[in-house]
Amino acid sequence: MLEMLANGVVNILTPGVLLCLLGGVTVGLILGAIPGLSATMAIALVIPFTYYLTPTQAIVMCLGAFNGGCFGGSVSAILLATPGTTAASATVMDGYAMAQKGQATKAIKTALFSSMFGCMFATILLIFVAEPIAKYALEIGPAEYTILMLFAMTIIGSASGENVFKGLAAGALGLLLGTIGFDPMEGSTRLTFGMVKLSSGIDLVVMLIGLLALSAIMIQVENHAPTNQKATVLPPPKGPEDEKLSRKEIKSLIPTWFRSALIGSGIGALPGLGTTLAAWLGYDTAKRRSKHPERFGTGIIEGVAGPEAANNAVCGSNMIPLLTMGIPGDVTAALLVGAFMLQGLTPGPMIFREDPQSVYNIYVGLLASNLILLVMTFVMLKVFKQVSKLSPTVIIPCVCMFCMVGVYALFTSLEDILIMLIFTVVGYILMKFGYPVACMLVGFILSPMLEKYARMALTMSDGHFNIFFQKPLDWVLWAVVVISIVTIVRSRVKSARKEKAEYLASQAAQEGAQDSGQEEA
Repeated sequence: MLEMLANGVVNILTPGVLLCLLGGVTVGLILGAIPGLSATMAIALVIPFTYYLTPTQAIVMCLGAFNGGCFGGSVSAILLATPGTTAASATVMDGYAMAQKGQATKAIKTALFSSMFGCMFATILLIFVAEPIAKYALEIGPAEYTILMLFAMTIIGSASGENVFKGLAAGALGLLLGTIGFDPMEGSTRLTFGMVKLSSGIDLVVMLIGLLALSAIMIQVENHAPTNQKATVLPPPKGPEDEKLSRKEIKSLIPTWFRSALIGSGIGALPGLGTTLAAWLGYDTAKRRSKHPERFGTGIIEGVAGPEAANNAVCGSNMIPLLTMGIPGDVTAALLVGAFMLQGLTPGPMIFREDPQSVYNIYVGLLASNLILLVMTFVMLKVFKQVSKLSPTVIIPCVCMFCMVGVYALFTSLEDILIMLIFTVVGYILMKFGYPVACMLVGFILSPMLEKYARMALTMSDGHFNIFFQKPLDWVLWAVVVISIVTIVRSRVKSARKEKAEYLASQAAQEGAQDSGQEEA
């Protein structure tokens, strides 16, 4: 293994491979930062250029685009409150709040180092435990996936904010919207209202841009009305500490990075879950394990580090089922299968016998893509900072244009723009009345998978629910679900007691001030 890794380093350090890797990372970084585009589109864009490349050059170019695209979405999420990719939707929560405090550069650096850690951690894990994890994942059936989806649903409880009922209502709305389209078992259409476009369901990117990006723009436009002159131009840094991560801050982030990287690695190793779910689980876990969970959403670095380390860890671990079983974990991995096939390689168990050196070249290429991403981000950091200084009268029209163009470019359909505008109104209404948009988004993401796996499991058991309690793994997963719920309830009870104590203390202080004033009088 060490010999093939050494050969992989030599192969990757050749000028041709480095140039391809640089091109892939750059394309992914730029497309990921544009709302509506994604790492998937970046890979689709670079694949035609791989026809006349060697297998190593072609694969690392696609992997570079994947890694760069996953991180690129965080740039617009931090600077414009508009996630460039769905994987960066959780980064908006604290990333943009940091930018509003003059810490845009710190937020981008936090996202960058977190992304690098997550991807490198998952790649090292891939090198040592690819086959055992893939074989174990192959044993997980529909019942186990259903329990995993229920565990993921507990995110809604911690993302609900102060009002749990509003969070549950928003999550239920997301679950309902996720049922639109074809029935996964019967093939009939549901809730399409006569629109052929909705027969395949609501596209997540279209929904995300309307729900998070354009609805936030509507709020900003409202704040810029002549009767309400709130400035939303990102302020400059107050000092050097707003532009860099200190050693103390980096040290404090290490536990968050490890937890989120483990979560992302596990999500990536299980086909069909993806970077978006990993990001939200990373954010949720960081919030739960924090000593100050109430500060999440106000602009803290843990709120950026958690989702970014998790979603980029998927880039490396996504290769586990792809390389060892030939099963693509998501749409992006499916495109990578196409890139493999173009080079005469068939991902799966046989690739380790037929061309093991190409596999180790991929390992080294993933690690090298992080170093190139680091360099490219620092090169373009000045450009990112200039964007943050633009006036809202320039930023808002540009973001709207990118949103429109990005959504139309997905399927060249005007109906997608209409759906996006509908969700813009929905997002605006939810924000105005205090309903957490994140809960709706989580419900929408999990709804199709929860329904699919639950119905498959019940079909296999002729409608008997005992299928969810047959294996020892099932009981372990149920225990994790219960622990998650108990943790959320304890956190909320503790937070409620703390708020009550603070309220009583403030009341006592006010009464004391009034008594002292009366005595002086």
